This record gives sequence, structure tokens and C-alpha cells, in this order.
Amino acid sequence: MIKKYIFPLVLFVCSISYGQEYKKMISKGTFTFKEIQKEANNYFSIKGEGRGTGYKQYKRWEYNAKRKVDENGFVKRNSFYINELKRYNAELNLESKSSRLAVNSWEQLGPTNVTVTTGYNPGIGRITHIAIDPNDANHMIIGAHSGGVWRTIDKGGTWTPLSDNFTSMDVYSLAIHPTISSTYYWGGINGEIYKSTNSGTIWSKTQNIEGGDVTKIIINPNDPKILFATGQGFGIYKSIDSGDNWTKVTTDTDGLDVEFKPGDYNTIYATGKNFNKSTDGGATWSVISGFDNEGLKQVGVSPHNASIVYVIEEKNGVFNGFYASSDSGAIFTKKDHTGKNYFGSSIEGTDTRGQAPRDMAIAVSTTNSNEVHIAGINPYRSLDGGTTFTMTAHWAYDSTVTDLGYCHADIDDVLYYGNELFVVSDGGVYVANDPAGAINNTYYKDLTTGMGIHQFYKIGVFQDATSKVTGGSQDNGTTSYINSTWKNWFGADGGPSFFHNTNSNIIYGTTQEGGVVKTTDGADNLDGTFTSPTGKGNFITPFIPDPTENETIYIGYEQVFKSIDGSDSWSSISQDFGTKLDLLAIAPTDNKTIYAVIGEKLFKTTTGGSSGDWTEVTTIPSGFIIDVKVHPKDANKIAIATTHQDMIFISTDGGVTWNAKKTGLPSFSANVLAWQDNAKDGLYVGMSYGIYYIDNTLSSWQNYSNLIPNVSINDLTINTAESKLYAGTWGRGVWRIPLFGVTLSTEDSNLLDKKISAYPNPVSKSLNIVTDLNTKAEIRLFSLDGKLVYFSKEKSLRNHKIDTSEFSSGIYFLRINSENQIITRKIIKE
Repeated sequence: MIKKYIFPLVLFVCSISYGQEYKKMISKGTFTFKEIQKEANNYFSIKGEGRGTGYKQYKRWEYNAKRKVDENGFVKRNSFYINELKRYNAELNLESKSSRLAVNSWEQLGPTNVTVTTGYNPGIGRITHIAIDPNDANHMIIGAHSGGVWRTIDKGGTWTPLSDNFTSMDVYSLAIHPTISSTYYWGGINGEIYKSTNSGTIWSKTQNIEGGDVTKIIINPNDPKILFATGQGFGIYKSIDSGDNWTKVTTDTDGLDVEFKPGDYNTIYATGKNFNKSTDGGATWSVISGFDNEGLKQVGVSPHNASIVYVIEEKNGVFNGFYASSDSGAIFTKKDHTGKNYFGSSIEGTDTRGQAPRDMAIAVSTTNSNEVHIAGINPYRSLDGGTTFTMTAHWAYDSTVTDLGYCHADIDDVLYYGNELFVVSDGGVYVANDPAGAINNTYYKDLTTGMGIHQFYKIGVFQDATSKVTGGSQDNGTTSYINSTWKNWFGADGGPSFFHNTNSNIIYGTTQEGGVVKTTDGADNLDGTFTSPTGKGNFITPFIPDPTENETIYIGYEQVFKSIDGSDSWSSISQDFGTKLDLLAIAPTDNKTIYAVIGEKLFKTTTGGSSGDWTEVTTIPSGFIIDVKVHPKDANKIAIATTHQDMIFISTDGGVTWNAKKTGLPSFSANVLAWQDNAKDGLYVGMSYGIYYIDNTLSSWQNYSNLIPNVSINDLTINTAESKLYAGTWGRGVWRIPLFGVTLSTEDSNLLDKKISAYPNPVSKSLNIVTDLNTKAEIRLFSLDGKLVYFSKEKSLRNHKIDTSEFSSGIYFLRINSENQIITRKIIKE
């Protein structure tokens, strides 16, 4: 029997008019991180921090944005990383031209599906949007929040990632061309829109809209050069040249949704703060009255009756109203839903929680305009044109609570296609095959299996040769990989998780703000004896094991707490720091030497903290400390990753003096460090793109990212028993690789280089890549400035051909990444 454990939650929400100004500040990009942080703290001091207030979503942003802060305190925009990746690729190509490099390669461990034990909100990962080919119901693309674009051509039977090699993984909207099914559009963050004309193999950036998350893109079926897009916090935009350029077309200062009137593509409905309508193809617009105008809006239409228009509206994150028009949006009537909140989490729909417009969606049946589906945290259905609504699933994974089935909480998008309803949420993509039929525990079917899109905050491994992994993730709780199965054993947002030093059946985990959880039977059941200290920690709370005392663990709130009995009881071992800790690190060879981080400050104790004698250590001139790790053999040798321009610093005297260690690193964000115990001071850094290695025999950092996607690396840990490095990523699950130095023989690593041919060179129309080896690889072609112009994944090298006829004349670099080698060749295009 599946058991569900949910921490009691008490919430009091005041009625406030205080706006969410911090969201606008994030979108604009003209405010410092600390200015945004201050504004958000003020907002949540009034709004509260409970479920449905938006606090959790803000803290996730804060956790990730802090790593991207520049020297002036601003959060680096996505365009910075795009340009830096391009520059770094050009640098790698020039350094590696006509060369080979023997390397290991990364392999993914998942999860691509999960087995639910005691988890109460299991899922694969957050999905923000879905688009389906209007001419082929089996052809779909979905957007994973930070895991990129994925494609299926068998209606979810199998999935293929389309953006692993691209410069961005952030997806908020998608569209498929109405007549050319190989052309896709992708809306991201900071007003960025991308386009692919080859089914997602290569993406090109179009002109940005002004800013914000691009929440919707639609294409005129009669004239596909005409597109409309919405930018949250900025407005509504139009393109007349297939997305190459965009113009703002309304006075609305926000943009959330846009739809054509079915069958009449000169009539467009667009929503932000207002309901805007155009009847001349978007040349002129009218603001339609009849709304409370308390918040943002979304619109639903149906080809069954093109004159009917539905609108949902939020207010301070909760449901405010449902409106209906029977005359193509000229006049609206508000339906009576007094006392109802369809964006909340309760079964009764009467709570005061909600996360709109993040979680807010509407879709109308294609064959019955009275069938309307809306969603917030949970999905609802109306069969009478929005007069009444009934919940169709619940966010808690326990069918014994009600007769409802499961759909992961926090729904970002719903889409009616044909006779089916598709829902995307923070846990995956679901389909209702009979959306007008009986509501029961099989109403929705999960289509997400096969996608590796987990957003891990932290991971841990057990030190034996059986590849056991555990980790906490956004939206999908704590999951552990045991005997080749991923077991989801606790919900919420999962934080740091690790195994007992000697007993792999004992696993510790945390929820947001440091609630401690524990299993003692290998993630099959939740242990009922665990406790947490009084108070709470940061959103992702530092939580670590003692290296030698097997029952001892530590957690950082505003004090450092220690348990010597496996979380049954806790005692403080530090002074009250007055603010929540960001990091903890303990010396593997001396468990009395412990380091703690708060923002830019590093603290240290050499007595185990028993007397509250933590002192501040001299650190770098400026910048947040993002990670700290202690050397495996020397308690005074520590490494820190920072937001300072030099990023990595090492101290050999316990933090008294520091030396920068940047040579060879790109200027991405340095997220996490890991020491390798190899007698060479081996050190890894995981960045916003890739993993890099250095030791005392190397003068510069080495790229160690072969065959891992361009995804942010949130955690690194080493399994010494396997001699493997594990990476927890923000959007592509867990990956692993043999440690640096554990490589193939020289003979094996030379083999592909000797056997491969790329001809003709110079090339005019077609470049042939040929080898008689039975091997697959990733094949890339870069222009001289580092721009990727061709990419092919998992292709046989026996006889591969690249069409170069449309490429400009000049110098290119061919890069082939196989499982054990990277080959770079200079190519001249005539």
C-alpha cells in the first residue's frame, strides 16, 4: 500500500494590494540582485511564505540567480552566456585544429521514469509548454523548464532531446509551423525567441521582443510569415517576416496569452492586464471592457463555435473570475463563482492559495464549446460553458484520498487537440483520452517516461561499486537510484540528500527550508523517527554527513546543528549568525574543522564548534561564495567557487590567503567543486555549461564535458569505489563519467583518428565523413567565430554526409565527439 506523508501546513494570507514588483524587476534586468532580493523580501513579509504565495518560485529563482551575479551585482542575462559559449567554442577549435584528444564520455543515469514508494508528488520534471503538429497528431514538441526542447513522433512513446547542444535550455513556449512541420519556434527568457527549420537540429536566435518570459507564440495558418508573441511583463508583439523581427502592437504593459478567432485569422484576442481585440490582423486594437481587471488573463476559443470566447483572470495569484462572450469578444459576462478558487490546492476549491499566472491555463473542446478545462495547481472541467467546474485530478499521489486520479501539481499549460486533452505540469505531460467522459483514477495518462529532465539541487552517492545515487530536485522531491531503479520516497522540493556512511539502506533527505526526512529500508518506506531542529534554514539548506562518525550529521539554519543519533535529536554547535547559512563543509581528515558560508562571508571552527567559536575567515575582495570544498587529505586546503571575475580560489592555510585559479576556464558561472584524491590535488568545477578539471601537473583547466548536454551543473560528487564522477544537473538528471586520468590506452585513443577521413577539403557542396569503424558520435561544424552551423547526434561514422552548399565561403571546424575521443579538423569552404 502506498503511504503518503505530508507535513502539516498552516497558512494565513492577508488581503493585500501590494504588487509583485520584484517580478517586473527580474524581467527588466536593470536592477541588482540585492535590489530584487530586498523588494521580494518586503513583498513576502506581507504576502506570507506558504504554499500558493509564489514564495517557493521566487526562492528557486534566487537560488539560481545568485550564481550568475556579475562584478557589479547584476544578474547576467542569457545573452552573455550565449556569446561566451560561442567565444569559448572558437577558442577550443583554434587550440585543437587538426588534432585529437583522448577522453572519457558522460553517460546519463536518469531518472527517465520513477517507482513511487512514499513520495506524494512524483514526476519526471517540470514542463512548461506543448505544441502538436496540426497535420500529425503523433508529432509533438514539449518544453522542459531548464531541460530544453524534446520531440516525439509516436505520441509520447519515445522522446528525443533537441537542444542539448544549444546555448539555452530555458523554455516557456513553443509553436510548430502550420504547413512546414520541420519549422519550430521556441520562446525563452529575457524576450528571446529561437527558430529551427530542420526539426530542432539547429536553432537560430531571432530578434528579441523587449523582455520577459515569452509565454505564447502563434502562427497565422493562412500566412505563416505572420506571428504573434506575448512577453510577460512587457506586452504583445507581431512579426510579419517569419519571426525575424518583432513589433509591439498594443498598449498593454503585460502579455500572457494570444489566440486567433477560429477560422478568422484577422481577428486576434490577446491578453495581459487587459483583454485586447483586433479585427484587422493586428494593425489596430481595442481594449474590451467587462472585466474586473484585477490581474492577468488567459483566453480560450473553440472551432465548434467560433463566436464563443472564454477568459480566466487571476488576482494576487488566486482565481478571480471566469468570463464568457457569445459575440466574438464584444461583450463579456462574468460567471458566478463566489467563494471558489480554482487555482488553489484543496479538493474543495475554497482555499486562498494560488500561483497564477505561472500556474494558470484554459482550453476548450474542439467539438463542444461548452466543455471547458481550466487549471492552476489542479485541473478542472466544465460541461456547461463555465457555469460549474469539477476537479478532474488531484496533486497528491494517493487515490485513497478521493476517487480522483493523479496529475502532478502546478499546471503550466493545457491543450485540446482533436478529441484529447493534454496537460503539462511541474511533473510531466499527461493526456486525457476521453476528456468529456467519466472522472476517475485513470482519467489522465502520463506520457513523460523516457525524458531525462529532473532538476537536481544536490546529489549524493554510496561508496561501493553498485552505483547508488540519491538526490533532491525541484518539484519532484527526493529520489534514490538503487538496484537500477529510481525510487521517489518524499515530495515537495527536495534538497541535499545522502547515504549513511556504511549502510546504504539509510538515506537522509531534506525539503525546502531544511525539513529533515529519512528512510531506513532503501527508500521503500519513510522512517517515522526523524526530527528537525527548531527553526528553518535557507530554501536549499546545507546538510552534510560527518566523514567518520557514522550516525553524526549536520544542518545549517541560523545556527549550525549537530545530531549524533541519526536525526533523532539535535544540539547547536555554533553561535547564532543572525541570518540563514548557505553552505557547510567538513574536513574529511579532521571532523572538528568545519566551514560555513553566508553570502560573501566564510566562517570556520577547528574545535567542532562545541564552544560556539566560529570565526570569520579572510576571503576574496568581492562576490558571493557559491561553493566550498575541503581537500581530502588536508584540512587547511580549501577551494571556493565564487561570483568574482576570477571565480575559483584556493587556500592552503585555512583561508588566511588565497590564490585565484582561473586560467583556461570560460566565464560561465562556477556552481560546484569536487576534489579528487589522486595525489595531484585534482579539482573539478561544474559550471553553467560543462565540467572542467585541473591538478598540479596542469597549467590550465581542461574541458571534461564530452557528450554531456549544455546544461547547468548543480552538484558534483565522486564515488571512489567506482572511480567515477557523478553530476547532478539542473534539467537533465544525473550523469556520470570515469575520473580524469582513468582513460583508454593510447592505442585505442589513436584508432579513430587514424581511421577517419573528411573529404573533400576544401569542400564546395558536400562534406563526406567516412570510417570503417562501427562507432557512433556527435558531429558538429562550427564557423570560425564559434557559431554552431551543423549538429548531428548519435550518428554512424561509416558514411556521413554534410550538405555545405548553403554555407558561406570561409574557414570552419569539424568536431567529432565519440565515446572515447574528440577529433577536430579544419575545413575550408570554397
